[in-house]
Amino acid sequence: MSARYHTPRIRLSSLALLTGAALLTAGPLTVPEAHADNLARHSAEAAHPSHKPVVLATIPVGLNPRAVAFDPDYETAYVANAGSNTVSVIDVETRKATATINVGTFPYGVAFVRHGEFVYIPNRDSDNLSVIDTHTQKVIKTVTVGDAPRWVAVAPDGRHAYVSSTGSGAITVIDTATHTVTASIPVGLSPRGIAFTPDGRTAYSANSDSDNVSVIDTRTLKVAATITVGDEPRGALVTPDGRTLYISNTIAGTVSVIDTRTRTVTDTITVGANPRGLNLYRGGRIAYVANSGSDTVSIFDTRTHRILGDVAVGDDPRWTASGPDGDYLYVTNTGSHTVSVLTLTR
Repeated sequence: MSARYHTPRIRLSSLALLTGAALLTAGPLTVPEAHADNLARHSAEAAHPSHKPVVLATIPVGLNPRAVAFDPDYETAYVANAGSNTVSVIDVETRKATATINVGTFPYGVAFVRHGEFVYIPNRDSDNLSVIDTHTQKVIKTVTVGDAPRWVAVAPDGRHAYVSSTGSGAITVIDTATHTVTASIPVGLSPRGIAFTPDGRTAYSANSDSDNVSVIDTRTLKVAATITVGDEPRGALVTPDGRTLYISNTIAGTVSVIDTRTRTVTDTITVGANPRGLNLYRGGRIAYVANSGSDTVSIFDTRTHRILGDVAVGDDPRWTASGPDGDYLYVTNTGSHTVSVLTLTR
């Protein structure tokens, strides 16, 4: 292994106006040298009009934000601030942080459970998970999980949440009705990102220190297969049809494209430096990836896998959350203690 890289409710009716204003003020779209050949090679393709990413707004939050997630109604977004041991609550319409909630030490992941009634926050350095009541905006329970928990993802049926316990090399399974641990699934070394297939039968764990992905059968709670990917995989994203899995490889500076039926890597996309969070734009034709080492977000075509461009965001962008219908994106900027709001224009 090589050395590790260290270290919002918007009214849809007004989105077009906001996008137009962003176009007048946003700087020119930049294309890193690493993508130049790729862009040139496909410049003749005209399958759809060209899209450009633009920043609509920047929202100050707590120190060193990690993950961000929207509630099911897209009225608020919660941000885990690792540097201040807090969670910021953002009003999506006003794009302002309206509350701050104290949680455990070094909060990392964020996930809404039980139809948005609660939020789960894994705390890396206190080896536990804070359960926040979204009505009172207070922690109502603290659940002990594995060593150094980071990511949390909720199964499509909402009954269980999976937490990547990085130091334990395991996925901790939590019953969302009782907020209790029901199982621990051994996976690869230092599991990070987690993603489920739409039917909930399979979960994927990106294992950063073993450079592979564990394929978990959620019925047996066992690893059914292991897929080798790039250097230090962290982010994971399954497409809505369940056929493709994207994995961001942080040290490699790439995204692995995996066919979920054959469980094989079918392509590798070179993106920016130290990619992490992955998400989809409206319709799923375009994907975003946050590049923490180059302070950019790249977009790529999910059919051709060609890079369409990049846009500068804040310092050290890490993780992403997609707004209603994928119309815009939140990106956490760990180094500048902000959240960037992005959309695409033509």
